[in-house]
Amino acid sequence: MSDYQLKKLKSCLLPETVYRQALWAVKDLPRMRESLLEMEQSLDCLSQVYTGQPRGSGIHSDMTAKRAGQMANLALRIRIIEDSLKVVPLEYRDGILDKVAYGVPYPDFRHPNTWRKWQQAFLYEVAHGLHLY
Repeated sequence: MSDYQLKKLKSCLLPETVYRQALWAVKDLPRMRESLLEMEQSLDCLSQVYTGQPRGSGIHSDMTAKRAGQMANLALRIRIIEDSLKVVPLEYRDGILDKVAYGVPYPDFRHPNTWRKWQQAFLYEVAHGLHLY
């Protein structure tokens, strides 16, 4: 299993459970993006049907408020994960995100330990950004 953290990189060492939570938060990125897109599209459909006239019980506004809260939460998590990539040099960003989120192997232009070092720094930033550690 190649999703371990390097123990000798003391500055970015996380407790194992926190490291795994950050790892799975990034692995969940494609699903979060898809969910956010679906919510935005369904919200657009609701806004086209809604005429602005009062309808009675307020169930529509409760559902809309709940959906808006979920959308804001997803958008915030996505932004934190994407902003955490800024600690990684530009040439490694796509490779690390592809490896962690989509399971694509690292490109061959650098040694695997270099990739793992930057992956660990990235996951360390994700853990701090999501307030996991």
